[in-house]
Amino acid sequence: MKILQVVHGFPPHNMGGAEIYAYNLSRELVKKHKVSIFYRINDLHQKEYTLTHRDFEGLDIFTVNNTFRLYDSFRDTYKNTLIAEKFASVLERIKPDIVHIQHLLYLGAQLIEEIKKRKIPIVFTLHDYWLFCPQGQLFKDNKEICDRQILSECTDCIIHHLSIKRHIFDVYYFSQKILPASFFQLFKNIYLVYCRFCSLRNETSNLLNERLIYIKDICSKVDLFIAPSEFLRKRFVEFGIPEDKIIFLSYGLNLDRFKDFQKIPSTKLRFAFIANLLPAKGAHILIECFNKIRDENTELKIYGRVASYKGKLGNYLNYLKKITKNKNIKFMGGFDNREVTKIFREIDVLIAPSIWWEVSPIVIMEALATKTVVIASDIGGIPESIKDGINGFLFKPKDINDLHKKIDLIIKNPSIIEKIKQNIKLPKSIEENAKEIESLYKNLLINT
Repeated sequence: MKILQVVHGFPPHNMGGAEIYAYNLSRELVKKHKVSIFYRINDLHQKEYTLTHRDFEGLDIFTVNNTFRLYDSFRDTYKNTLIAEKFASVLERIKPDIVHIQHLLYLGAQLIEEIKKRKIPIVFTLHDYWLFCPQGQLFKDNKEICDRQILSECTDCIIHHLSIKRHIFDVYYFSQKILPASFFQLFKNIYLVYCRFCSLRNETSNLLNERLIYIKDICSKVDLFIAPSEFLRKRFVEFGIPEDKIIFLSYGLNLDRFKDFQKIPSTKLRFAFIANLLPAKGAHILIECFNKIRDENTELKIYGRVASYKGKLGNYLNYLKKITKNKNIKFMGGFDNREVTKIFREIDVLIAPSIWWEVSPIVIMEALATKTVVIASDIGGIPESIKDGINGFLFKPKDINDLHKKIDLIIKNPSIIEKIKQNIKLPKSIEENAKEIESLYKNLLINT
């Protein structure tokens, strides 16, 4: 088969969960099939929408450059004709038998129109809520979960998207280049306040409704949706995806990376946070909790880089460092996921304090693959892989005291780590998952 994977980012440029999964799946599928990748890069030194082609680890790679400099309006964030035209040229060049969409962020849903024009079957794996939430996380104002009951309430959350005008990103990048960081942040905040007060509620509501109508129409053109958690599947059925068009299928992980894995012994009890530094991931909750830990032989390592498409994020890393009071909390910086085994060798417990509706975090699968005990928020799809007191621990989201109880339990009873490890089962392998995906491809090719 000739398979085209579409994703918003890809290693080595991007290392989020969806990108890592797309990489692992593609590397497995290419053993038997011709696999091409189409994804977006962000390079200010390249001409906008430049299409490049190269080989990468046996994969046929196509990238389109999108720094937003040519965006004229909010519509460009989900319906981008120029990117769709570049994508169409890729379709004509490789003539895939099937297209598997992993994500359309920064690319636009119009790509689906180009695929259907050519009567190519489409599989769409859902990694978050972007199809009905422009932010992707259903996370309101970087503070709380959004139940999206009232569409007009989205305005406050994505005013930076709704206020896009011609050349605004040229001004953004120029200001970022010439202004000191503190002045640039002030300038951006003033602009967002201006947009919020000057925007017309009816106009922005119309823009959001227009997006919703378009996305629902686009979803009707997809042949099969895959949800990596039952929780996510339920949310998209509520959104309107027919139950017979969306299946639950968990992720697979490249377990070869963890063969002969062994922990490096330490006299310290080592906790870790491993994720992009976004408020939704809850690093601030963990730090506030760990500030209360007084045990000198206990440390917390924070791994991750600031990576966000949220307009009101501000300097989250500086905020985290500012609230850090415990000298045993250490910021380790970003990392290449291909080297994540090195991190897991040097930690005893992974803490995932997310405060958004997580789908099925890859990092938790990596923890299970390395027999690393997990303490995680009881939220979204997380409880589908972590069972409290059996193969890990769950705590109430945002509840610092409950999280502290779980951490303190391990500090006072470190032998519980070995007990929990006995109950940890390896996650599904990428080999098994690729066979499942391949079977879905073949069925679609036969029946469409």
